[in-house]
Amino acid sequence: MTGKGAEGERAALWLPLLRRLTEVSSTYVVWKQIASALEGEGDIDSAADPADWDALEHEFRVWAATNGLEPVAVCNHIPGGRNLIAAPESMASFLELSIKHNKVFRGSMLFTLDQLAPLTIIDPRGFRRVRPGAEGLLKLVLNGSRWGGRPNFEGLATKHVVELLVQDDEGARLAAHLFGPAETAVLALADAVRAGGWDRRAMLDVEARALLEAARHPATLSQRAWFRAFSTRHCPIVKAIVGGGRLIPGDREAWFRTVARTHAVYGPTVSSGALDGG
Repeated sequence: MTGKGAEGERAALWLPLLRRLTEVSSTYVVWKQIASALEGEGDIDSAADPADWDALEHEFRVWAATNGLEPVAVCNHIPGGRNLIAAPESMASFLELSIKHNKVFRGSMLFTLDQLAPLTIIDPRGFRRVRPGAEGLLKLVLNGSRWGGRPNFEGLATKHVVELLVQDDEGARLAAHLFGPAETAVLALADAVRAGGWDRRAMLDVEARALLEAARHPATLSQRAWFRAFSTRHCPIVKAIVGGGRLIPGDREAWFRTVARTHAVYGPTVSSGALDGG
């Protein structure tokens, strides 16, 4: 299949790549956004040992070239990870693969790669992923909540949080260990959401404990502050990811020229075959 396929054919594009990345790296695991990427226009959130990132990037570039999905750009501006994008002219939004070795929530470390190991399974479709319930619990907090313990009902619905929690209660309970002292609170929140409600007190507890932990690790906070101050304003890829719907704004060729000033870009950026990288 080439880049000329319709948006709805993304599962046929993503699945061979996810299987290949699972083969190449024994640490590679998809931890979020599986359904939205395979069924819609979402990104793939994954994790792997940083020692494997170059090999994973190579496979992404081979996959993009083979399927007519170039150009590819590599972004290292989001703390703790590497973001790979493929942006064929035939698609309105680019394909994004995020690879991390940890995840931060409210300024504190939510998990590291090693902590995902007990939550990992092989999906029937042939790639390594976290259990559905674990994905649901992570999405509940990361996508289904707002500051002040408030719910994000749109995030809960679009990220299929309830379905994931109901599908795999055991996985959710295993993932609750990631929240440390807030384990009981996050499980109470999950129970409320499964029942069609929301437990603001429980979410406030989760949030408060994360903020308390963040205060003990100022280096993580400073990294996030730098990211918000610099990358969200000055990195064109981050701007397109954060609030931009992964859409390439304005003139496509001009956008890639801007990207190439601070990123590695591979493959033709326009149909004439001009190269912005090598």
